[in-house]
Amino acid sequence: MSSTQAVSLAERERNRVLRRADWRYLLPDPAPRRALCLANPALREACGVVAQSVDDSPQSGVRYDLVVAEDPDDAARRSIAEVLAPSGACYTEWSARAPGAAGRARRAMEQIGLRDARSYRPWPSIDACRVWVPTEGAAARWWWSSATRATDVRRQQLHAAVGALQSRLGTHGCIAVIARGADGGSEPRLVSLAREHDVWTGGSAGASYLLLTPGARSVGKVILLPFAGATPSIAIKTARIPDAARGVEREADLLEAVHSQHGGALAGAPRVLFRSGALDTTVVGESALTGIPLLARLDARRYPAIAERVTDWLLRLAEPAGRATTRSVWEHAAGPALERFATEFHTVVDDAALARTKAALASLGELPVVVEQRDFSPWNVFEGDDGLLVLDWESGVADGIPALDLIYFVTHAAYYLEGAWVSGRYEDAYRAAWSRDTTIGRVNLGCVERYLAGLGLSTDLLPALRLLAWVLHSHSDWVHRRDDAGAEPDAEALRDSRFLQLFHAELGMIERS
Repeated sequence: MSSTQAVSLAERERNRVLRRADWRYLLPDPAPRRALCLANPALREACGVVAQSVDDSPQSGVRYDLVVAEDPDDAARRSIAEVLAPSGACYTEWSARAPGAAGRARRAMEQIGLRDARSYRPWPSIDACRVWVPTEGAAARWWWSSATRATDVRRQQLHAAVGALQSRLGTHGCIAVIARGADGGSEPRLVSLAREHDVWTGGSAGASYLLLTPGARSVGKVILLPFAGATPSIAIKTARIPDAARGVEREADLLEAVHSQHGGALAGAPRVLFRSGALDTTVVGESALTGIPLLARLDARRYPAIAERVTDWLLRLAEPAGRATTRSVWEHAAGPALERFATEFHTVVDDAALARTKAALASLGELPVVVEQRDFSPWNVFEGDDGLLVLDWESGVADGIPALDLIYFVTHAAYYLEGAWVSGRYEDAYRAAWSRDTTIGRVNLGCVERYLAGLGLSTDLLPALRLLAWVLHSHSDWVHRRDDAGAEPDAEALRDSRFLQLFHAELGMIERS
């Protein structure tokens, strides 16, 4: 299956196929011309995504740019050495449960004449990989020291602790080994791009590389973190499919605009270091900001202080709005968003509800223009050494609406604090998040009211702003369901949209007020 064919699949299958091939971003050439695959069907399918053409057995007189194998024995390794081009690379997967297996696998590949063999553990598993962790080096130490602190879920903490222990013991389970031919590149192509743009100067001999493949969908970014020391200095991002490439481009555009608006620098937002289209897709290098996600620190005791700090950061982000002119929210954003919402959700939202929504949104009048990150959730806001850090700007807009990021954050914080992620009672958590009769509600209302006052806006706008947030964000739910089905979603698929539930909950609150 080619990469073009993979993109045309329904989302679940597309995501599976593309993610199984994420190791390509660790190769000196992530898009080799011709490959030989001596492995299982899943790896054969992945090779079809990676290479322009794939053979299942060596062809006479052919030297391959990439050779892929699974647990290669002595004979298979000798065959690899015979057919791999000097400039090519080899990717192999190994069972590595015994201590020291990763080192033995690397040595086995180097003994046939390959060079710079590096081993990685796909975590948590090869079929559900979120990160490719080196089995040794600075990147491995950094990852395992961070993994247990990145969540407050005990099961996940225990899982990460077990992985860290296995790393120290050298009992990794499945590992991947990447080695190069005698004349092949010594580092991933993404890193060499950063070197070409003079933003990465680390020596290849002592460097280690961590490949992040987060998210649950094929549109998620791939992020390579090179390490020359204890922490990464650059995050190199690219995309698996064209739709995601546009997101990477939007993120870079927005970050450049944000820093420009703030006199050249906004603390807590990544800086764009380089852009490249050398891989037939967008590659962006950003400053690597590292910390602990706020979702790992959310509890009832700490939440008021967290919400206050988030509010302060968003007020700093909105500071240029004080120098900007206002504009009609209805004409610029709310009207087009409601029209799209009515088209996409017409099977589950009646005309009366749409009419009430139009009246509420039209009442917003003119508001200042602010930058919206538009995915301002507790998993995208981090606690760094010097303050809050905000990542993943690809959904953001430079000409956004005040308060929507804060509304998004405190609503999602309520899901954690009220246990909605487990119970599925999102509407109950939402009502608690905005009630003066609950502790979390009083905190949230106080923060949003302070934010609006900081921009000289009336707190009477809050219900309509919340309604607008869910009208805007519901589009992402619709897109996900369309991609899942491979066709326009039906009413049954739309009814469980979380943002649609919030829309109904807010509309009900407005009608009762």
